[in-house]
Amino acid sequence: QARGELRALGALSDGADTGTLTRLTPQQLRIARHVAEGATNREVALTLAVSTRTVDYHLRKVFAALGVRSRLELARMVEQAEQAEPVEKTGARP
Repeated sequence: QARGELRALGALSDGADTGTLTRLTPQQLRIARHVAEGATNREVALTLAVSTRTVDYHLRKVFAALGVRSRLELARMVEQAEQAEPVEKTGARP
């Protein structure tokens, strides 16, 4: 319940791992990154040469896999995961 409340407030719990994006398939990850940048489903579909229904399907799977409920939460999660990525590779903070 606490995790859900923190998520609703826009904060992630201390237990949130930085490797959350590794749960996604490559196609889901591409879609998540485009959506996190502010693209609409239609724009993502045009960019990836797939249908808007395909984007919608994958986006629902992304939301479920990451436990997010909005595009804003998804954008925050993608941003945090990508900021943590250089730390994991080099062991140093940017």
